[in-house]
This record gives sequence, C-alpha cells and structure tokens, in this order.
Amino acid sequence: MPNSRKEFERNMLFLSEGFERDQVMINRSNVKSIKGIKNARLAPNRRANLHTVDEMARLMANSVANMVQQKELKSKENGEE
Repeated sequence: MPNSRKEFERNMLFLSEGFERDQVMINRSNVKSIKGIKNARLAPNRRANLHTVDEMARLMANSVANMVQQKELKSKENGEE
C-alpha cells in the first residue's frame, strides 16, 4: 500500500511498464479491470491523474509493485544485483 502520491505513481509506472513488456496480462473476462486501466490517464507532466484512476487500476498497480518488490528482495537474498 503506497504511503504517498510518489509511491502511488511509482506503482502505476510499474503497471504501465509491465504491460509494455508483456509481463502483466489480464484475462479478457475481467472487463472491470480492463476498463479501469484504460480509463487511467497521465497529466501532461507524466504524473498520474488521480481523478481517472479507479479502484481496480489502483489494486492492480499495487499488486504489480508488490511482485516487483518481492522479486528484488529475492535477488538481494541470492546475492544478485
């Protein structure tokens, strides 16, 4: 769970990059998640427009960020950088 807008925007960036790299995929049957993510917009300064981000997009972004953090922790535990 993000503690600040900066952390939230970082989570949204992880989600966006995950889609671009085909690391994050959504089943077509989950229409609510797809609509929430498609409706999310960035402001001209590339910051997340919080008025366009719904609960499904926030949950997805936080889930992806948690997965990224877990992967980083495992890499550090195994001595990888």
